[in-house]
Amino acid sequence: MDQRAAAQPTPRTVDGAADEGARYTQAFERAWVDASNAPGVVLRDESYLFAGRPVRLRVAGGRFGERTQRAFSHLRSARAVAQGAVLPQIAPSPGLVIDLWDERESGVPVPQEAEWGEPERSWIACGGTLTAYAGGRHVAFRFGDSVTLLDRRAQRMIGCRRDGSQLSGGEYSKPLLLMLSIWYYDRGVQLVHAGALARDGAGVLLPGESGTGKSTTCLAGVVQGLQYVGDDFIGLERIAEGRLLVHSIFGTGCVARDNVHRFASIRRHIVDDDAPGDEKPIVFVPEIAPDGLCLTAEVRAVALLGVGHERTEIRRASRVEALRQFAASTLHTVVPRPGREALQMMGGLVERVPAYHLLLGPDLEDVAPSVDRILELAAAGNAG
Repeated sequence: MDQRAAAQPTPRTVDGAADEGARYTQAFERAWVDASNAPGVVLRDESYLFAGRPVRLRVAGGRFGERTQRAFSHLRSARAVAQGAVLPQIAPSPGLVIDLWDERESGVPVPQEAEWGEPERSWIACGGTLTAYAGGRHVAFRFGDSVTLLDRRAQRMIGCRRDGSQLSGGEYSKPLLLMLSIWYYDRGVQLVHAGALARDGAGVLLPGESGTGKSTTCLAGVVQGLQYVGDDFIGLERIAEGRLLVHSIFGTGCVARDNVHRFASIRRHIVDDDAPGDEKPIVFVPEIAPDGLCLTAEVRAVALLGVGHERTEIRRASRVEALRQFAASTLHTVVPRPGREALQMMGGLVERVPAYHLLLGPDLEDVAPSVDRILELAAAGNAG
């Protein structure tokens, strides 16, 4: 859809009052309008449901738009509604609007920092700099030659990339990760560093630090017919009666280079994209298993992965072990850093659902039967 922005940005209001922080976004608003109306610029406009909340993502830049929106293709509104991703307990809201532009294609540069206003605090985060303005209402993230600004109250995100055709593997597979994690946090959805697989909407959460086998396990699971929620970052939300949902954030999986040969059936779909040797090749799961994604599942069990064992085994894990794994994998990985509420949510999760050690042997074909067995044990209340 090619729908051009209005000729001039309209100052935003909050609760009927003038937006006192508008000066932080006006320079970006003006630049976005100029970029989206620049001659020859391709404007990609899509609507999504992120954790059941409406999101509109517009990108001025053809290659940049394709590479940014590809990871969210499974969350497009029509598809998400068809899969039941609209959650009845979530009240309707205007939703998030994301506008991005490619400086190289549009010829419109990012506004100078002097136009942003006075910063209040800055952090080093995710290889870039995160800066807060106006009491934390506005946050800006600079990463390399890209800048993204988020108005948390107005649910408005605007950003620019110097050359949107040259995204890193991380930006391609998990676009806008840091800024989206803040937006999700404001909606009561906590990003956790974990994978998740499901069967008929019943989810198994797989927390773990990098290198513990989450991506390989989750990709093997979807190839074998399980539903894929995510392999690295997923959203955790507490709803009525203490139940916890897990939401798909990105429809991508990343494969360690030394494991690529184990996925011969989907090898042609693995995107290496001339990425540096330290970046993992990417798999866009909707393209290998269009019906194999689960956008939202109820968490029924936690599986603590162990790889490299002689044979696959399932053993019961303690709540302490499960919580320790969550903390080790999430507390120093997710921004904003999880606080007391997030810890309480994770603690409530391990109190509510059973945890198991999933010790994987050399045969990846064991993944789906093992996950199914864990779901059976959890449903039966069996310690395994």
